[in-house]
Amino acid sequence: MPVPLIKLGPHPETAQRVAEVGATIDAMARSVAPAVQKACEDLGRSLAALHRPA
Repeated sequence: MPVPLIKLGPHPETAQRVAEVGATIDAMARSVAPAVQKACEDLGRSLAALHRPA
């Protein structure tokens, strides 16, 4: 029996699950963004301090 290579249309349950996963990833990224920003700023200050004459 041949297997169709082209799907006839999107599966609604799959689309819903993809949307849920996307929303979860978005929420995770937004929750860690402030900590990542602070860490990058701290790293920038540390690197700038290395270039200052003592």
